[in-house]
Amino acid sequence: MMIERQKQKYAWDFIFLGANIDAVEVADRFGIGADRAANYHADGEGTQLNYEVVSEAICSLRASKSINADWKDRIDSDYKGRKKN
Repeated sequence: MMIERQKQKYAWDFIFLGANIDAVEVADRFGIGADRAANYHADGEGTQLNYEVVSEAICSLRASKSINADWKDRIDSDYKGRKKN
């Protein structure tokens, strides 16, 4: 799989964000782990939060060469807290 090749050959890291899908399941199909996948609300608030969180993750990656394990906590919290019934 191309993603696995990029991870191994170039030490790339991937983040997968998905709205209206099971992001963890879909990310797994591409070779991206559950710890790097998040569901979000595809509205202005959810999208803005994604930009903020991904920006923070990229800054962390550049500073320490890794993405913090808690990178998606705010997205997960928003998704669960505003879950539509």
